[in-house]
Amino acid sequence: MSILKRSCLLIIFALLVSVVSTAFADNSFDRELIVKDEQRSDRVESVFKNLMAAYEDEDAQGFLALVSDERFRQDYITFTDALYSDFRHYEIHHVDYWIDRVVTDHVKRFLYVRWEKRYENLDDGEQLTLRGYSRFLFDDVEGDYLLVELAGNSLFGGSLPEWVEEVPQISGQEVEVFNSQESLVPATPADLVVESAVLTCPPLDMVLPTAMSPTVTCRVRNIGGTTSDPCQIILYLYKDTYTSSVQSLASGQAQDITFTGVNSDSCPSGYSEDRVIVDYLDTVPESNESNNESSLTVGF
Repeated sequence: MSILKRSCLLIIFALLVSVVSTAFADNSFDRELIVKDEQRSDRVESVFKNLMAAYEDEDAQGFLALVSDERFRQDYITFTDALYSDFRHYEIHHVDYWIDRVVTDHVKRFLYVRWEKRYENLDDGEQLTLRGYSRFLFDDVEGDYLLVELAGNSLFGGSLPEWVEEVPQISGQEVEVFNSQESLVPATPADLVVESAVLTCPPLDMVLPTAMSPTVTCRVRNIGGTTSDPCQIILYLYKDTYTSSVQSLASGQAQDITFTGVNSDSCPSGYSEDRVIVDYLDTVPESNESNNESSLTVGF
Protein backbone atom coordinates (compact mmCIF):
# COMPACT_ATOMS: atom_id res chain seq x y z
CA MET A 1 0.00 0.00 0.00
CA SER A 2 1.38 3.39 -0.94
CA ILE A 3 2.10 6.04 1.65
CA LEU A 4 -0.58 8.28 0.10
CA LYS A 5 -3.31 5.62 0.38
CA ARG A 6 -2.26 4.80 3.93
CA SER A 7 -2.45 8.50 4.90
CA CYS A 8 -5.90 8.83 3.37
CA LEU A 9 -7.17 5.78 5.25
CA LEU A 10 -5.80 7.12 8.52
CA ILE A 11 -7.51 10.49 7.96
CA ILE A 12 -10.86 8.80 7.18
CA PHE A 13 -10.57 6.59 10.27
CA ALA A 14 -9.80 9.61 12.46
CA LEU A 15 -12.83 11.47 11.10
CA LEU A 16 -15.11 8.49 11.77
CA VAL A 17 -13.83 8.23 15.34
CA SER A 18 -14.41 11.95 15.83
CA VAL A 19 -18.01 11.78 14.52
CA VAL A 20 -18.86 8.75 16.65
CA SER A 21 -17.30 10.33 19.74
CA THR A 22 -19.23 13.58 19.20
CA ALA A 23 -22.51 11.73 18.72
CA PHE A 24 -21.88 9.67 21.84
CA ALA A 25 -21.06 12.80 23.81
CA ASP A 26 -24.22 14.53 22.58
CA ASN A 27 -26.35 11.50 23.44
CA SER A 28 -24.74 11.28 26.87
CA PHE A 29 -25.45 14.97 27.47
CA ASP A 30 -29.08 14.56 26.36
CA ARG A 31 -29.50 11.52 28.59
CA GLU A 32 -28.03 13.42 31.52
CA LEU A 33 -30.51 16.28 30.99
CA ILE A 34 -33.43 13.84 30.83
CA VAL A 35 -32.32 12.11 34.03
CA LYS A 36 -31.93 15.44 35.85
CA ASP A 37 -35.35 16.54 34.62
CA GLU A 38 -36.98 13.34 35.88
CA GLN A 39 -35.18 13.65 39.21
CA ARG A 40 -36.52 17.20 39.70
CA SER A 41 -40.07 16.06 38.95
CA ASP A 42 -39.71 13.16 41.38
CA ARG A 43 -38.50 15.56 44.07
CA VAL A 44 -41.47 17.87 43.53
CA GLU A 45 -43.92 14.97 43.81
CA SER A 46 -42.21 13.93 47.04
CA VAL A 47 -42.53 17.45 48.47
CA PHE A 48 -46.21 17.53 47.55
CA LYS A 49 -46.70 14.17 49.29
CA ASN A 50 -45.14 15.64 52.45
CA LEU A 51 -47.41 18.70 52.15
CA MET A 52 -50.46 16.46 52.03
CA ALA A 53 -49.30 14.45 55.04
CA ALA A 54 -48.72 17.63 57.07
CA TYR A 55 -52.16 18.96 56.07
CA GLU A 56 -53.95 15.75 57.07
CA ASP A 57 -52.06 15.77 60.40
CA GLU A 58 -52.97 19.46 60.86
CA ASP A 59 -49.26 20.16 61.28
CA ALA A 60 -49.07 23.84 60.31
CA GLN A 61 -45.39 24.20 61.16
CA GLY A 62 -44.41 21.17 59.09
CA PHE A 63 -46.61 22.34 56.21
CA LEU A 64 -45.22 25.90 56.13
CA ALA A 65 -41.66 24.56 56.21
CA LEU A 66 -42.37 23.38 52.64
CA VAL A 67 -43.60 26.83 51.52
CA SER A 68 -41.23 29.66 50.51
CA ASP A 69 -42.26 32.84 52.30
CA GLU A 70 -39.76 34.93 50.28
CA ARG A 71 -40.73 33.70 46.80
CA PHE A 72 -44.43 33.14 47.46
CA ARG A 73 -46.29 34.86 44.60
CA GLN A 74 -49.48 35.52 46.55
CA ASP A 75 -50.06 37.11 49.94
CA TYR A 76 -48.16 34.82 52.28
CA ILE A 77 -49.84 36.17 55.43
CA THR A 78 -53.31 35.57 53.98
CA PHE A 79 -52.32 32.04 53.02
CA THR A 80 -51.03 31.21 56.51
CA ASP A 81 -54.22 32.67 58.02
CA ALA A 82 -56.24 30.46 55.65
CA LEU A 83 -54.26 27.37 56.61
CA TYR A 84 -54.80 27.94 60.33
CA SER A 85 -58.47 28.71 59.59
CA ASP A 86 -58.85 25.25 58.06
CA PHE A 87 -57.41 23.64 61.19
CA ARG A 88 -59.76 25.65 63.43
CA HIS A 89 -62.95 24.98 61.46
CA TYR A 90 -62.33 21.57 59.88
CA GLU A 91 -61.38 18.13 61.06
CA ILE A 92 -59.58 16.68 58.06
CA HIS A 93 -60.38 12.98 57.71
CA HIS A 94 -58.55 12.11 54.52
CA VAL A 95 -57.39 13.55 51.19
CA ASP A 96 -57.01 11.40 48.09
CA TYR A 97 -55.14 12.91 45.17
CA TRP A 98 -54.13 11.99 41.63
CA ILE A 99 -51.30 13.84 39.86
CA ASP A 100 -52.57 14.72 36.39
CA ARG A 101 -49.32 16.04 34.93
CA VAL A 102 -46.06 17.84 35.72
CA VAL A 103 -45.16 20.81 33.50
CA THR A 104 -41.55 22.02 33.34
CA ASP A 105 -40.50 25.67 33.33
CA HIS A 106 -36.70 25.52 33.52
CA VAL A 107 -36.11 24.38 37.11
CA LYS A 108 -39.66 25.25 38.19
CA ARG A 109 -42.38 22.63 38.16
CA PHE A 110 -46.15 23.06 37.77
CA LEU A 111 -48.00 20.18 39.41
CA TYR A 112 -51.60 19.63 38.22
CA VAL A 113 -53.57 17.58 40.73
CA ARG A 114 -57.10 16.20 41.01
CA TRP A 115 -58.16 15.56 44.60
CA GLU A 116 -60.98 14.62 46.94
CA LYS A 117 -61.04 15.88 50.53
CA ARG A 118 -63.29 14.37 53.21
CA TYR A 119 -63.71 16.44 56.34
CA GLU A 120 -66.07 17.56 59.09
CA ASN A 121 -67.18 21.14 59.54
CA LEU A 122 -66.62 21.67 63.27
CA ASP A 123 -69.04 24.61 63.33
CA ASP A 124 -72.12 22.48 62.57
CA GLY A 125 -70.83 18.89 62.57
CA GLU A 126 -71.68 18.36 58.88
CA GLN A 127 -69.70 15.69 57.04
CA LEU A 128 -68.51 17.04 53.68
CA THR A 129 -66.61 15.93 50.62
CA LEU A 130 -64.89 18.46 48.38
CA ARG A 131 -63.46 17.60 44.99
CA GLY A 132 -61.29 19.82 42.88
CA TYR A 133 -58.55 20.38 40.35
CA SER A 134 -55.59 22.54 41.32
CA ARG A 135 -52.21 23.71 40.08
CA PHE A 136 -49.23 24.02 42.41
CA LEU A 137 -45.99 25.77 41.43
CA PHE A 138 -42.73 24.63 43.03
CA ASP A 139 -39.37 26.39 42.70
CA ASP A 140 -35.83 25.41 43.63
CA VAL A 141 -34.89 27.49 46.69
CA GLU A 142 -31.27 26.91 47.68
CA GLY A 143 -31.41 23.28 46.63
CA ASP A 144 -34.86 22.46 48.03
CA TYR A 145 -38.15 22.51 46.13
CA LEU A 146 -40.73 24.68 47.91
CA LEU A 147 -44.31 25.72 47.13
CA VAL A 148 -44.51 29.27 45.70
CA GLU A 149 -48.00 29.53 44.13
CA LEU A 150 -51.45 27.91 44.18
CA ALA A 151 -54.21 28.10 41.55
CA GLY A 152 -57.54 26.41 40.83
CA ASN A 153 -59.75 24.91 43.51
CA SER A 154 -58.69 25.70 47.08
CA LEU A 155 -57.47 22.42 48.50
CA PHE A 156 -55.67 24.35 51.24
CA GLY A 157 -57.26 27.34 52.99
CA GLY A 158 -60.74 27.01 51.54
CA SER A 159 -62.36 28.05 54.82
CA LEU A 160 -61.12 31.65 54.45
CA PRO A 161 -63.03 33.61 51.76
CA GLU A 162 -60.27 36.23 51.45
CA TRP A 163 -57.83 33.52 50.37
CA VAL A 164 -60.28 31.82 47.99
CA GLU A 165 -60.81 35.14 46.20
CA GLU A 166 -57.04 35.54 45.77
CA VAL A 167 -56.47 32.13 44.15
CA PRO A 168 -56.60 32.37 40.32
CA GLN A 169 -58.89 29.99 38.49
CA ILE A 170 -57.69 27.43 35.95
CA SER A 171 -59.42 25.53 33.18
CA GLY A 172 -60.92 22.26 34.32
CA GLN A 173 -61.38 23.17 37.97
CA GLU A 174 -64.55 22.14 39.75
CA VAL A 175 -66.88 23.46 42.41
CA GLU A 176 -68.31 20.35 43.99
CA VAL A 177 -69.44 20.09 47.60
CA PHE A 178 -71.84 17.47 48.87
CA ASN A 179 -72.66 15.62 52.06
CA SER A 180 -73.46 11.95 52.48
CA GLN A 181 -77.14 12.48 51.53
CA GLU A 182 -76.55 14.64 48.42
CA SER A 183 -75.57 13.66 44.90
CA LEU A 184 -72.51 15.15 43.23
CA VAL A 185 -73.15 17.80 40.58
CA PRO A 186 -70.01 18.73 38.59
CA ALA A 187 -69.48 22.23 37.28
CA THR A 188 -69.92 22.80 33.54
CA PRO A 189 -66.59 23.16 31.69
CA ALA A 190 -65.63 26.35 29.90
CA ASP A 191 -67.28 27.08 26.54
CA LEU A 192 -65.95 29.85 24.28
CA VAL A 193 -68.14 31.40 21.59
CA VAL A 194 -67.75 34.31 19.16
CA GLU A 195 -70.86 36.39 19.86
CA SER A 196 -70.22 38.88 17.06
CA ALA A 197 -67.67 39.59 14.34
CA VAL A 198 -68.02 42.81 12.32
CA LEU A 199 -65.94 43.95 9.34
CA THR A 200 -66.06 47.76 9.33
CA CYS A 201 -65.30 49.28 5.91
CA PRO A 202 -64.63 52.98 5.16
CA PRO A 203 -67.25 54.86 3.09
CA LEU A 204 -67.23 53.85 -0.57
CA ASP A 205 -66.48 57.37 -1.84
CA MET A 206 -63.48 57.84 0.46
CA VAL A 207 -59.89 57.49 -0.73
CA LEU A 208 -58.44 54.81 1.51
CA PRO A 209 -55.45 56.10 3.50
CA THR A 210 -53.72 53.85 5.98
CA ALA A 211 -55.46 55.51 8.92
CA MET A 212 -58.85 54.55 7.48
CA SER A 213 -58.13 50.92 6.65
CA PRO A 214 -60.81 48.33 7.48
CA THR A 215 -61.09 46.82 10.96
CA VAL A 216 -62.63 43.64 12.30
CA THR A 217 -64.08 43.73 15.82
CA CYS A 218 -65.30 40.60 17.53
CA ARG A 219 -66.59 39.68 20.97
CA VAL A 220 -65.63 36.40 22.64
CA ARG A 221 -67.60 35.13 25.64
CA ASN A 222 -67.21 32.16 27.98
CA ILE A 223 -70.70 30.71 28.34
CA GLY A 224 -69.45 27.70 30.31
CA GLY A 225 -69.38 27.16 34.05
CA THR A 226 -65.62 27.37 34.72
CA THR A 227 -62.84 29.77 33.84
CA SER A 228 -61.14 29.22 30.48
CA ASP A 229 -57.40 29.18 29.91
CA PRO A 230 -55.84 31.86 27.67
CA CYS A 231 -55.92 30.93 23.98
CA GLN A 232 -55.59 32.27 20.44
CA ILE A 233 -58.17 33.57 17.96
CA ILE A 234 -57.71 33.60 14.19
CA LEU A 235 -59.30 35.79 11.51
CA TYR A 236 -59.58 34.57 7.92
CA LEU A 237 -60.11 37.64 5.71
CA TYR A 238 -59.95 37.39 1.92
CA LYS A 239 -56.60 35.65 1.29
CA ASP A 240 -54.94 36.67 4.57
CA THR A 241 -54.98 35.42 8.16
CA TYR A 242 -54.54 37.39 11.38
CA THR A 243 -54.20 36.15 14.95
CA SER A 244 -54.65 37.66 18.40
CA SER A 245 -54.73 36.55 22.02
CA VAL A 246 -57.75 35.84 24.20
CA GLN A 247 -57.28 36.26 27.94
CA SER A 248 -58.47 33.85 30.61
CA LEU A 249 -62.23 34.40 30.92
CA ALA A 250 -64.35 33.65 33.96
CA SER A 251 -67.80 32.14 33.52
CA GLY A 252 -69.96 34.72 31.69
CA GLN A 253 -67.05 37.09 31.04
CA ALA A 254 -66.48 38.55 27.55
CA GLN A 255 -63.54 40.18 25.74
CA ASP A 256 -63.64 42.53 22.75
CA ILE A 257 -60.85 42.03 20.21
CA THR A 258 -60.06 44.37 17.29
CA PHE A 259 -57.98 43.50 14.24
CA THR A 260 -56.65 46.68 12.56
CA GLY A 261 -54.84 47.25 9.27
CA VAL A 262 -56.54 44.29 7.62
CA ASN A 263 -56.84 43.58 3.88
CA SER A 264 -59.22 46.03 2.18
CA ASP A 265 -60.09 43.58 -0.63
CA SER A 266 -62.98 42.20 1.44
CA CYS A 267 -64.74 45.59 1.33
CA PRO A 268 -67.42 46.52 0.62
CA SER A 269 -69.39 43.26 0.63
CA GLY A 270 -67.15 40.66 2.25
CA TYR A 271 -66.39 37.11 1.08
CA SER A 272 -68.13 33.89 2.00
CA GLU A 273 -64.91 32.45 3.43
CA ASP A 274 -64.33 35.37 5.84
CA ARG A 275 -64.66 34.06 9.40
CA VAL A 276 -63.27 34.12 12.96
CA ILE A 277 -62.40 31.06 15.06
CA VAL A 278 -61.64 31.26 18.77
CA ASP A 279 -59.34 28.64 20.31
CA TYR A 280 -58.42 27.46 16.82
CA LEU A 281 -55.45 25.56 18.27
CA ASP A 282 -57.89 23.62 20.49
CA THR A 283 -56.00 24.21 23.74
CA VAL A 284 -59.01 24.93 25.98
CA PRO A 285 -61.11 21.98 27.25
CA GLU A 286 -64.73 22.93 26.46
CA SER A 287 -68.18 21.46 26.92
CA ASN A 288 -68.91 22.23 23.25
CA GLU A 289 -66.07 22.23 20.72
CA SER A 290 -68.31 22.95 17.70
CA ASN A 291 -69.38 26.53 18.44
CA ASN A 292 -66.05 28.39 18.22
CA GLU A 293 -66.58 29.86 14.75
CA SER A 294 -68.48 32.87 13.40
CA SER A 295 -68.85 34.46 9.99
CA LEU A 296 -68.40 38.21 9.50
CA THR A 297 -71.07 40.86 9.06
CA VAL A 298 -70.15 44.01 7.13
CA GLY A 299 -70.67 47.54 8.42
CA PHE A 300 -69.64 51.05 7.35
